[in-house]
Amino acid sequence: MPRRILFNASSKSLFCRYHPAEVSQSSFGPNQFAYPRINSEKQGANPIENLAQRLERILLVQFPTWQLLVLAAIIGVIWAASLFDWSFVTGRHKFWEFPSGTIGGSQFDSATELVGYFYYVQSPWHLPLFYVSALSTPTGANVIFTDIVPIVALVGKLIRSLTGTTTNPYGAYLFLCFGLPGVMMVLVLIAAKTRYAFAAIIAAIFADTTPALLWRWGHTALAAHFLIIGALALYLFSLKNRVWRGLALVWLAYLTLAYLTNIYLFAMTGTVWLCAVIQRRLNRLATTREALGTAALTVALVSIIIAISQFGAATGLPFDTYGHHSMNLLSPFAPQYSGLLSGHGVIDATGGQYEGFNYLGLGLLLASLLVLPFEVSWFRRNLKRHIALFVAFAALTAFAISHRVFAGHWLLLEVPMPNYVNRVFGIFRSSGRFFWPIAYAQMAIVIVLSFRHARPLFAVCVAGAAIIQLFDVQPLREQIIASIADGPGAYELDPGQVAHLIAGARHLEVVPSFQCMDGQTPDKQERANMELMLAAARANIHTNSVYLGRSPFGITAIDVLRDPSRARQSSLLVRREYYCKQEIDRARSGGPPGDVSVLLSEQPRPDEMVRGVTCSPLSWARYCQRVQAPREK
Repeated sequence: MPRRILFNASSKSLFCRYHPAEVSQSSFGPNQFAYPRINSEKQGANPIENLAQRLERILLVQFPTWQLLVLAAIIGVIWAASLFDWSFVTGRHKFWEFPSGTIGGSQFDSATELVGYFYYVQSPWHLPLFYVSALSTPTGANVIFTDIVPIVALVGKLIRSLTGTTTNPYGAYLFLCFGLPGVMMVLVLIAAKTRYAFAAIIAAIFADTTPALLWRWGHTALAAHFLIIGALALYLFSLKNRVWRGLALVWLAYLTLAYLTNIYLFAMTGTVWLCAVIQRRLNRLATTREALGTAALTVALVSIIIAISQFGAATGLPFDTYGHHSMNLLSPFAPQYSGLLSGHGVIDATGGQYEGFNYLGLGLLLASLLVLPFEVSWFRRNLKRHIALFVAFAALTAFAISHRVFAGHWLLLEVPMPNYVNRVFGIFRSSGRFFWPIAYAQMAIVIVLSFRHARPLFAVCVAGAAIIQLFDVQPLREQIIASIADGPGAYELDPGQVAHLIAGARHLEVVPSFQCMDGQTPDKQERANMELMLAAARANIHTNSVYLGRSPFGITAIDVLRDPSRARQSSLLVRREYYCKQEIDRARSGGPPGDVSVLLSEQPRPDEMVRGVTCSPLSWARYCQRVQAPREK
């Protein structure tokens, strides 16, 4: 007999119950739903019921777990292939000559990832694992802060160590980032005992077309949203039974992968992991000793990996700009870059709230309204069962909004915050990103509750919402495609002349270096600096310039531990001034033979150059070298 689908409204679980045999309608209570088989003699007399039964057979078909994942993977591949062609995936597209993004402030982020990557894969293996001496000389730099995606860089370095070939794996990595969210969302459905093929298709469409992911084009390290969704699936699996040892190892590997991808994603997945540990104890699936032991061991092992990766190398110092890159209250709901509504650009009241772009999409908003009564009821029944996650999500939402609460361009509330708290929160200066786990959790809840009642009408409505979502994100999709088609854009410095200059150089000194540029620096100087860094990185020529997310100007983690006052903003500014003066002095002296100084500003002036140093034009800039005196015979 076919397996029938039942629902118990008084259940405290997200999951459906299954009965192996046919059950008559009279066996259900008033709060239960069932769809009994219709007698053949009544089929012709009740065409509406007959249609509902046919829809049920078509839409509510269950697949084995592996088939659901394959189905989601196929949808993900189709979606990613609509964005990226084969030359992009293999790293041969002209886009990779000078990659650039579309999100605000990302015009150099993709390029600096390549700079850090090329220097790293061509450097010897050593500890700290990601420290590179050839970049940001003479102090060196930790390339983690170039957002190289450490796990991708490690793979690239292993390939070079084994084959001697330097590859560009970022095209393949981005293909996975845009193709895997749907697979992970289906994994959430599987953990919630929702195994309908139609539900898997809808989940894959919603997850793959998330507006916040498409909007972030240019931040390669932050494209791995699938890690957040996968953490939600692991959370659900963690609460299923007392079997924890194997899952704890999976969590450890998962947190390591998240850290070796991006620190923001690591913080989000780590929060979900902590909620799983706490909730297991609250649900009496683990003793206090087991929960504390698991947490301590995981923290210790992950800390060792963090120490190997960056301890002793350039450290990321906190910012005092918390509240600038926040999320606007209207961001999840207001149509922004919508393909179906007259949506405006991103809602930005501070000049930095583009980082808090969290528009859910018209399709997901409509689907959320559809299941709202069921979601409210589910929330009331499951508050205690998931209290740790609910509290964490409330805290993450508050952190994303920050102490300056904006609705549109109206400042509704500003909570006074001590400077030291501001600086601690400023470690994650783009707080608006921390709404991502809440958005994906809402997506999962909507899909699970839509199919929980096994009603074909709900399935059809949610499928329509997924199609609406697909059309709603078309402007964001087209923006990515156009960015790739534009390629490297217009060069500031002649590429042929730069290549010739780099080929004969031992060391490249750029003045001013990227870390000595500020908000007043012309765009052409920044672009020229990045062009020089890319050329030097491909040739593995040492350079003083570097574009880091956190510029410490030679202050290391050990320095901060020895003297925390050095991390203060005033001390950092003094250090910056001294650092930038040194590079001008080095350019003035010309350095030893084989060193090339490229001057992107008027400093040092020609009359300040040391005798024996000659300068020549490089497009609108200058390059200077010390002329080696002829040897006496």
